[in-house]
Amino acid sequence: MVMVSASHTINHLNGNTVPLVIGVMMTTLGFGYTELGLLQTVNSLVSNALQATYGFVTQYVKRSTILGIGNIVMGISTMLMGATGSLGSMLGLRALNGAGSSPQHPVGSTMLATYFPKARGRALALHGTAGNLGQAIAPSLAAALIYFFDWRVAFVCVGIPSVLMGLCYFWMRDRVQVSARAGHRGRAGWEGYKACLKNRDFMLVSLLLMVGAAGRDGGITQVYFVPHFMRDLGVAAAVAAALLTLTQVGGMLGPLGIGWLSDIWPRKLVLQASLLLSAISTLWLGHQFAVSFLLLVNLFLQGAVTFSRQTVTQAMVIDNTPEHYHDAAFSLYYTIGFISGPAWNLAMGALMQNYGFTAATYVMAASYIVGMFMLIPVRMGQAVKLTREI
Repeated sequence: MVMVSASHTINHLNGNTVPLVIGVMMTTLGFGYTELGLLQTVNSLVSNALQATYGFVTQYVKRSTILGIGNIVMGISTMLMGATGSLGSMLGLRALNGAGSSPQHPVGSTMLATYFPKARGRALALHGTAGNLGQAIAPSLAAALIYFFDWRVAFVCVGIPSVLMGLCYFWMRDRVQVSARAGHRGRAGWEGYKACLKNRDFMLVSLLLMVGAAGRDGGITQVYFVPHFMRDLGVAAAVAAALLTLTQVGGMLGPLGIGWLSDIWPRKLVLQASLLLSAISTLWLGHQFAVSFLLLVNLFLQGAVTFSRQTVTQAMVIDNTPEHYHDAAFSLYYTIGFISGPAWNLAMGALMQNYGFTAATYVMAASYIVGMFMLIPVRMGQAVKLTREI
Protein backbone atom coordinates (compact mmCIF):
# COMPACT_ATOMS: atom_id res chain seq x y z
CA MET A 1 0.00 0.00 0.00
CA VAL A 2 2.70 2.49 1.04
CA MET A 3 4.89 1.88 -1.99
CA VAL A 4 2.08 1.95 -4.55
CA SER A 5 0.61 5.13 -3.03
CA ALA A 6 4.04 6.80 -2.84
CA SER A 7 4.56 5.88 -6.48
CA HIS A 8 1.24 7.53 -7.36
CA THR A 9 2.31 10.71 -5.56
CA ILE A 10 5.60 10.85 -7.49
CA ASN A 11 3.79 10.01 -10.74
CA HIS A 12 1.46 13.00 -10.37
CA LEU A 13 4.25 15.20 -9.05
CA ASN A 14 6.28 14.52 -12.19
CA GLY A 15 3.28 14.72 -14.53
CA ASN A 16 2.11 18.08 -13.19
CA THR A 17 5.52 19.71 -12.62
CA VAL A 18 6.98 18.97 -16.05
CA PRO A 19 4.35 20.97 -18.02
CA LEU A 20 5.01 23.99 -15.78
CA VAL A 21 8.76 23.79 -16.39
CA ILE A 22 8.11 23.38 -20.12
CA GLY A 23 6.12 26.60 -19.94
CA VAL A 24 9.33 28.35 -18.84
CA MET A 25 11.70 26.70 -21.30
CA MET A 26 9.39 27.24 -24.30
CA THR A 27 10.56 30.85 -24.62
CA THR A 28 14.21 29.82 -24.65
CA LEU A 29 13.67 27.23 -27.37
CA GLY A 30 11.22 29.36 -29.35
CA PHE A 31 8.13 27.22 -28.75
CA GLY A 32 4.67 28.74 -29.08
CA TYR A 33 1.32 27.64 -27.65
CA THR A 34 0.76 25.37 -30.64
CA GLU A 35 3.94 23.46 -29.88
CA LEU A 36 3.05 23.39 -26.18
CA GLY A 37 -0.33 21.85 -26.98
CA LEU A 38 1.32 19.32 -29.30
CA LEU A 39 3.71 18.22 -26.57
CA GLN A 40 0.86 17.65 -24.11
CA THR A 41 -1.28 15.86 -26.70
CA VAL A 42 1.51 13.43 -27.62
CA ASN A 43 2.10 12.64 -23.96
CA SER A 44 -1.60 11.99 -23.30
CA LEU A 45 -2.15 9.88 -26.41
CA VAL A 46 0.78 7.57 -25.69
CA SER A 47 -0.18 7.18 -22.04
CA ASN A 48 -3.85 6.46 -22.78
CA ALA A 49 -3.05 4.01 -25.59
CA LEU A 50 -0.67 1.98 -23.45
CA GLN A 51 -3.10 1.83 -20.54
CA ALA A 52 -5.27 -0.45 -22.65
CA THR A 53 -2.50 -3.07 -22.98
CA TYR A 54 -1.75 -3.97 -19.37
CA GLY A 55 -4.51 -6.56 -19.06
CA PHE A 56 -2.40 -8.59 -21.49
CA VAL A 57 1.11 -7.57 -20.38
CA THR A 58 0.56 -8.46 -16.70
CA GLN A 59 0.13 -12.12 -17.63
CA TYR A 60 3.79 -12.28 -18.55
CA VAL A 61 5.45 -9.65 -16.36
CA LYS A 62 5.05 -9.03 -12.63
CA ARG A 63 3.06 -5.94 -11.77
CA SER A 64 5.82 -4.64 -9.52
CA THR A 65 8.30 -5.01 -12.39
CA ILE A 66 6.01 -3.10 -14.76
CA LEU A 67 5.63 -0.26 -12.26
CA GLY A 68 9.37 -0.23 -11.61
CA ILE A 69 10.25 0.01 -15.30
CA GLY A 70 7.55 2.64 -15.83
CA ASN A 71 8.89 4.88 -13.08
CA ILE A 72 12.46 4.56 -14.32
CA VAL A 73 11.44 5.39 -17.90
CA MET A 74 9.43 8.35 -16.66
CA GLY A 75 12.32 9.63 -14.58
CA ILE A 76 15.04 9.20 -17.20
CA SER A 77 12.93 10.80 -19.94
CA THR A 78 12.27 13.77 -17.64
CA MET A 79 15.96 14.18 -16.86
CA LEU A 80 16.85 14.05 -20.57
CA MET A 81 14.44 16.92 -21.25
CA GLY A 82 17.02 19.12 -19.56
CA ALA A 83 19.44 18.37 -22.39
CA THR A 84 17.03 18.83 -25.29
CA GLY A 85 17.35 21.64 -27.78
CA SER A 86 14.68 20.98 -30.41
CA LEU A 87 10.98 20.30 -30.77
CA GLY A 88 11.57 16.89 -32.33
CA SER A 89 13.62 15.56 -29.43
CA MET A 90 11.17 17.07 -26.92
CA LEU A 91 8.26 15.34 -28.65
CA GLY A 92 10.06 12.01 -28.42
CA LEU A 93 10.85 12.49 -24.75
CA ARG A 94 7.27 13.54 -23.95
CA ALA A 95 6.04 10.39 -25.69
CA LEU A 96 8.51 8.30 -23.67
CA ASN A 97 7.40 10.11 -20.52
CA GLY A 98 3.77 9.21 -21.26
CA ALA A 99 4.76 5.58 -21.76
CA GLY A 100 6.50 5.55 -18.37
CA SER A 101 3.53 7.07 -16.57
CA SER A 102 0.95 4.78 -18.19
CA PRO A 103 1.04 1.73 -15.85
CA GLN A 104 0.49 3.60 -12.58
CA HIS A 105 -3.31 3.83 -12.74
CA PRO A 106 -4.35 0.43 -14.16
CA VAL A 107 -1.57 -1.68 -12.65
CA GLY A 108 -1.32 0.12 -9.31
CA SER A 109 -5.09 0.09 -8.82
CA THR A 110 -5.25 -3.61 -9.65
CA MET A 111 -2.59 -4.42 -7.06
CA LEU A 112 -4.48 -2.60 -4.31
CA ALA A 113 -7.88 -4.02 -5.29
CA THR A 114 -6.39 -7.52 -5.25
CA TYR A 115 -4.55 -7.17 -1.95
CA PHE A 116 -7.42 -5.45 -0.05
CA PRO A 117 -10.63 -7.21 -1.18
CA LYS A 118 -12.59 -6.23 1.96
CA ALA A 119 -11.56 -2.58 1.93
CA ARG A 120 -11.32 -1.73 -1.75
CA GLY A 121 -13.05 1.62 -1.42
CA ARG A 122 -10.64 2.82 1.25
CA ALA A 123 -7.55 1.37 -0.44
CA LEU A 124 -8.38 2.95 -3.79
CA ALA A 125 -9.31 6.21 -2.05
CA LEU A 126 -5.87 6.35 -0.42
CA HIS A 127 -4.27 5.64 -3.79
CA GLY A 128 -6.23 8.47 -5.38
CA THR A 129 -5.48 10.86 -2.53
CA ALA A 130 -1.77 10.11 -2.84
CA GLY A 131 -1.91 11.12 -6.50
CA ASN A 132 -3.82 14.30 -5.68
CA LEU A 133 -1.14 15.15 -3.10
CA GLY A 134 1.52 15.08 -5.80
CA GLN A 135 -0.66 17.24 -8.00
CA ALA A 136 -1.14 19.77 -5.20
CA ILE A 137 2.60 20.01 -4.50
CA ALA A 138 3.58 20.38 -8.18
CA PRO A 139 2.96 24.15 -8.65
CA SER A 140 4.99 25.11 -5.57
CA LEU A 141 7.77 22.68 -6.44
CA ALA A 142 8.00 23.97 -10.00
CA ALA A 143 8.11 27.57 -8.81
CA ALA A 144 10.88 26.79 -6.29
CA LEU A 145 12.99 24.84 -8.78
CA ILE A 146 12.72 27.55 -11.42
CA TYR A 147 13.52 30.24 -8.86
CA PHE A 148 16.64 28.56 -7.49
CA PHE A 149 17.86 26.68 -10.58
CA ASP A 150 17.94 26.83 -14.36
CA TRP A 151 15.07 25.01 -16.09
CA ARG A 152 17.48 22.33 -17.28
CA VAL A 153 18.44 21.52 -13.70
CA ALA A 154 14.77 21.59 -12.75
CA PHE A 155 14.04 18.71 -15.15
CA VAL A 156 16.82 16.65 -13.58
CA CYS A 157 15.54 17.31 -10.05
CA VAL A 158 12.01 16.24 -10.99
CA GLY A 159 13.22 13.07 -12.71
CA ILE A 160 15.41 11.72 -9.89
CA PRO A 161 12.55 10.72 -7.50
CA SER A 162 10.86 8.73 -10.28
CA VAL A 163 14.05 6.76 -10.96
CA LEU A 164 14.55 6.02 -7.25
CA MET A 165 10.93 4.95 -6.91
CA GLY A 166 11.32 2.60 -9.86
CA LEU A 167 14.38 0.97 -8.32
CA CYS A 168 12.47 0.35 -5.09
CA TYR A 169 9.88 -1.73 -6.96
CA PHE A 170 12.48 -4.35 -7.84
CA TRP A 171 12.66 -5.24 -4.15
CA MET A 172 8.88 -5.55 -3.88
CA ARG A 173 7.33 -9.02 -4.01
CA ASP A 174 4.42 -9.58 -6.38
CA ARG A 175 2.89 -12.38 -8.39
CA VAL A 176 2.05 -12.87 -12.05
CA GLN A 177 -1.61 -12.82 -13.10
CA VAL A 178 -3.18 -15.87 -11.44
CA SER A 179 -5.23 -16.89 -14.46
CA ALA A 180 -2.24 -17.10 -16.80
CA ARG A 181 -1.97 -20.86 -16.97
CA ALA A 182 0.79 -22.28 -19.08
CA GLY A 183 -0.10 -22.20 -22.75
CA HIS A 184 -3.21 -20.05 -22.19
CA ARG A 185 -1.85 -16.67 -21.19
CA GLY A 186 -2.63 -14.87 -24.43
CA ARG A 187 -6.08 -16.40 -24.54
CA ALA A 188 -6.72 -15.38 -20.91
CA GLY A 189 -5.88 -11.77 -21.72
CA TRP A 190 -8.13 -11.46 -24.74
CA GLU A 191 -10.98 -13.25 -22.97
CA GLY A 192 -10.73 -10.72 -20.16
CA TYR A 193 -11.04 -7.80 -22.56
CA LYS A 194 -13.96 -9.39 -24.39
CA ALA A 195 -15.78 -10.21 -21.16
CA CYS A 196 -15.45 -6.59 -19.98
CA LEU A 197 -16.55 -5.08 -23.29
CA LYS A 198 -19.62 -7.30 -23.39
CA ASN A 199 -20.66 -6.42 -19.84
CA ARG A 200 -23.22 -3.61 -19.73
CA ASP A 201 -22.55 -2.58 -16.15
CA PHE A 202 -18.81 -2.37 -16.69
CA MET A 203 -19.24 -0.18 -19.75
CA LEU A 204 -21.73 2.14 -18.00
CA VAL A 205 -19.40 2.70 -15.05
CA SER A 206 -16.41 3.28 -17.35
CA LEU A 207 -18.40 5.68 -19.52
CA LEU A 208 -19.44 7.51 -16.35
CA LEU A 209 -15.81 8.51 -15.81
CA MET A 210 -15.70 9.73 -19.41
CA VAL A 211 -18.92 11.76 -19.15
CA GLY A 212 -18.07 13.71 -15.97
CA ALA A 213 -16.27 16.94 -16.73
CA ALA A 214 -13.93 17.89 -13.89
CA GLY A 215 -12.23 15.69 -11.32
CA ARG A 216 -10.26 13.50 -13.70
CA ASP A 217 -6.66 14.04 -12.64
CA GLY A 218 -7.06 17.80 -12.65
CA GLY A 219 -8.13 18.43 -16.23
CA ILE A 220 -10.54 21.34 -16.38
CA THR A 221 -9.80 22.31 -12.78
CA GLN A 222 -6.07 22.65 -13.43
CA VAL A 223 -6.40 24.37 -16.79
CA TYR A 224 -9.20 26.89 -16.35
CA PHE A 225 -9.77 27.72 -12.69
CA VAL A 226 -6.72 29.95 -12.24
CA PRO A 227 -7.46 32.09 -15.35
CA HIS A 228 -11.06 32.40 -14.17
CA PHE A 229 -10.00 33.57 -10.71
CA MET A 230 -7.58 36.12 -12.13
CA ARG A 231 -9.82 37.46 -14.90
CA ASP A 232 -13.31 37.26 -13.40
CA LEU A 233 -12.55 37.71 -9.69
CA GLY A 234 -9.69 40.16 -10.25
CA VAL A 235 -7.18 38.46 -7.92
CA ALA A 236 -3.42 38.20 -8.25
CA ALA A 237 -1.75 35.06 -9.55
CA ALA A 238 -0.60 34.04 -6.05
CA VAL A 239 -4.15 34.31 -4.68
CA ALA A 240 -5.51 32.36 -7.65
CA ALA A 241 -2.98 29.60 -7.02
CA ALA A 242 -3.99 29.50 -3.35
CA LEU A 243 -7.65 29.16 -4.31
CA LEU A 244 -6.79 26.28 -6.65
CA THR A 245 -4.81 24.63 -3.87
CA LEU A 246 -7.92 24.70 -1.67
CA THR A 247 -9.77 22.73 -4.34
CA GLN A 248 -6.92 20.23 -4.42
CA VAL A 249 -6.96 19.87 -0.63
CA GLY A 250 -10.62 18.94 -0.93
CA GLY A 251 -9.61 16.51 -3.65
CA MET A 252 -7.22 14.82 -1.22
CA LEU A 253 -9.63 14.49 1.71
CA GLY A 254 -12.97 13.93 -0.02
CA PRO A 255 -12.11 10.58 -1.65
CA LEU A 256 -11.05 9.16 1.72
CA GLY A 257 -14.45 9.85 3.27
CA ILE A 258 -16.50 8.82 0.26
CA GLY A 259 -14.36 5.72 -0.26
CA TRP A 260 -15.04 4.72 3.35
CA LEU A 261 -18.77 5.27 2.89
CA SER A 262 -18.74 3.13 -0.25
CA ASP A 263 -17.39 0.22 1.80
CA ILE A 264 -20.30 0.31 4.27
CA TRP A 265 -23.17 1.54 2.06
CA PRO A 266 -24.17 0.52 -1.49
CA ARG A 267 -21.57 2.01 -3.81
CA LYS A 268 -24.14 2.93 -6.43
CA LEU A 269 -26.08 5.15 -4.02
CA VAL A 270 -22.90 6.72 -2.62
CA LEU A 271 -21.72 7.52 -6.15
CA GLN A 272 -25.07 9.00 -7.18
CA ALA A 273 -25.03 11.20 -4.06
CA SER A 274 -21.50 12.41 -4.84
CA LEU A 275 -22.52 13.19 -8.43
CA LEU A 276 -25.48 15.23 -7.21
CA LEU A 277 -23.20 17.16 -4.84
CA SER A 278 -20.73 17.64 -7.71
CA ALA A 279 -23.47 19.24 -9.82
CA ILE A 280 -24.65 21.49 -6.98
CA SER A 281 -21.16 22.64 -5.97
CA THR A 282 -20.23 23.31 -9.62
CA LEU A 283 -23.34 25.42 -10.23
CA TRP A 284 -22.66 27.27 -6.98
CA LEU A 285 -19.10 27.99 -8.13
CA GLY A 286 -20.41 29.49 -11.36
CA HIS A 287 -22.29 32.12 -9.35
CA GLN A 288 -19.41 33.15 -7.07
CA PHE A 289 -18.18 36.54 -8.24
CA ALA A 290 -15.98 37.62 -5.33
CA VAL A 291 -13.50 36.09 -2.92
CA SER A 292 -15.42 35.29 0.26
CA PHE A 293 -15.78 32.65 2.94
CA LEU A 294 -18.54 31.01 0.91
CA LEU A 295 -16.21 30.75 -2.08
CA LEU A 296 -13.60 29.00 0.06
CA VAL A 297 -16.20 26.51 1.31
CA ASN A 298 -17.44 26.04 -2.23
CA LEU A 299 -13.98 25.30 -3.63
CA PHE A 300 -13.17 22.77 -0.91
CA LEU A 301 -16.50 20.98 -1.38
CA GLN A 302 -16.22 21.03 -5.17
CA GLY A 303 -12.79 19.42 -5.03
CA ALA A 304 -13.89 16.87 -2.44
CA VAL A 305 -16.88 15.54 -4.38
CA THR A 306 -15.67 15.81 -7.99
CA PHE A 307 -12.38 14.06 -7.27
CA SER A 308 -14.19 11.24 -5.46
CA ARG A 309 -15.83 9.83 -8.57
CA GLN A 310 -12.81 7.74 -9.51
CA THR A 311 -12.54 6.17 -6.06
CA VAL A 312 -16.04 4.69 -6.16
CA THR A 313 -16.09 3.78 -9.85
CA GLN A 314 -12.80 1.90 -9.46
CA ALA A 315 -14.27 -0.15 -6.60
CA MET A 316 -17.44 -0.80 -8.62
CA VAL A 317 -15.43 -1.95 -11.61
CA ILE A 318 -13.55 -4.52 -9.56
CA ASP A 319 -16.45 -5.80 -7.39
CA ASN A 320 -17.23 -9.44 -8.25
CA THR A 321 -14.78 -9.40 -11.14
CA PRO A 322 -12.71 -12.60 -11.12
CA GLU A 323 -9.13 -11.86 -10.15
CA HIS A 324 -7.79 -13.05 -13.51
CA TYR A 325 -9.82 -10.25 -15.18
CA HIS A 326 -8.72 -7.43 -12.85
CA ASP A 327 -5.91 -6.16 -15.05
CA ALA A 328 -8.02 -6.18 -18.21
CA ALA A 329 -10.88 -4.44 -16.39
CA PHE A 330 -8.72 -1.59 -15.08
CA SER A 331 -6.87 -1.22 -18.38
CA LEU A 332 -10.11 -0.69 -20.26
CA TYR A 333 -11.66 1.41 -17.51
CA TYR A 334 -8.85 3.98 -17.54
CA THR A 335 -8.57 4.03 -21.32
CA ILE A 336 -12.30 4.67 -21.76
CA GLY A 337 -12.51 7.13 -18.89
CA PHE A 338 -9.49 9.27 -19.73
CA ILE A 339 -9.87 9.40 -23.50
CA SER A 340 -12.41 12.24 -23.28
CA GLY A 341 -10.09 14.55 -21.31
CA PRO A 342 -8.74 16.52 -24.30
CA ALA A 343 -12.26 16.93 -25.71
CA TRP A 344 -13.57 18.28 -22.41
CA ASN A 345 -10.70 20.74 -22.19
CA LEU A 346 -11.39 22.03 -25.69
CA ALA A 347 -15.14 22.28 -25.05
CA MET A 348 -14.69 24.18 -21.79
CA GLY A 349 -12.23 26.56 -23.42
CA ALA A 350 -14.68 27.36 -26.20
CA LEU A 351 -17.56 27.84 -23.74
CA MET A 352 -15.55 30.15 -21.49
CA GLN A 353 -14.27 32.14 -24.43
CA ASN A 354 -17.71 32.68 -25.99
CA TYR A 355 -20.18 32.48 -23.10
CA GLY A 356 -18.22 32.88 -19.86
CA PHE A 357 -17.34 30.73 -16.87
CA THR A 358 -20.91 30.53 -15.53
CA ALA A 359 -22.18 28.95 -18.74
CA ALA A 360 -19.32 26.46 -18.63
CA THR A 361 -20.28 25.40 -15.09
CA TYR A 362 -23.82 24.66 -16.26
CA VAL A 363 -22.44 22.21 -18.82
CA MET A 364 -20.13 20.70 -16.21
CA ALA A 365 -23.03 20.27 -13.78
CA ALA A 366 -25.18 18.72 -16.49
CA SER A 367 -22.48 16.10 -17.09
CA TYR A 368 -22.81 14.90 -13.49
CA ILE A 369 -26.60 14.73 -13.72
CA VAL A 370 -26.25 12.62 -16.88
CA GLY A 371 -23.92 10.35 -14.91
CA MET A 372 -26.53 9.90 -12.18
CA PHE A 373 -29.06 8.68 -14.74
CA MET A 374 -26.48 6.41 -16.38
CA LEU A 375 -26.17 4.54 -13.08
CA ILE A 376 -29.89 3.67 -12.86
CA PRO A 377 -29.61 0.39 -14.85
CA VAL A 378 -26.49 -0.67 -12.94
CA ARG A 379 -27.17 -3.42 -10.43
CA MET A 380 -27.34 -2.27 -6.83
CA GLY A 381 -24.27 -2.82 -4.70
CA GLN A 382 -21.90 -4.22 -7.32
CA ALA A 383 -21.34 -2.85 -10.78
CA VAL A 384 -19.60 -5.67 -12.57
CA LYS A 385 -20.03 -9.40 -12.42
CA LEU A 386 -17.84 -11.20 -14.93
CA THR A 387 -18.18 -14.86 -14.04
CA ARG A 388 -17.30 -16.46 -17.35
CA GLU A 389 -14.35 -18.77 -16.89
CA ILE A 390 -11.78 -19.67 -19.50
